[in-house]
Amino acid sequence: MSEEFRRDYPIREGGFLKQLGGFDIYRSPNLIMAIVAVESERGTRDIRFYRWQLRKDAQSGQEAWKVDLARFSIGRFDFKDIAAKMERLNQQLRDAKYESSLRP
Repeated sequence: MSEEFRRDYPIREGGFLKQLGGFDIYRSPNLIMAIVAVESERGTRDIRFYRWQLRKDAQSGQEAWKVDLARFSIGRFDFKDIAAKMERLNQQLRDAKYESSLRP
């Protein structure tokens, strides 16, 4: 699991949620599993598990990151590391270090 704080997850821009940043749990060329702090259009903040898979669109033939099914194996997770990263994200949310571009 990477220690690098990232803000480049393939969360759909302009959607219901804005990513604030997070940490990889696992990353390969075709799969990303991560914990990501997000903010809703109403300003509600949360930390979520995500899993994306790189898939080829049947019609266009172009590859794109797609949110995978919610059920996924957690056998590769280092829960001590995840707990430490969750605490860091929670602290950042409490400290209001993130500025929201969703609020008018």
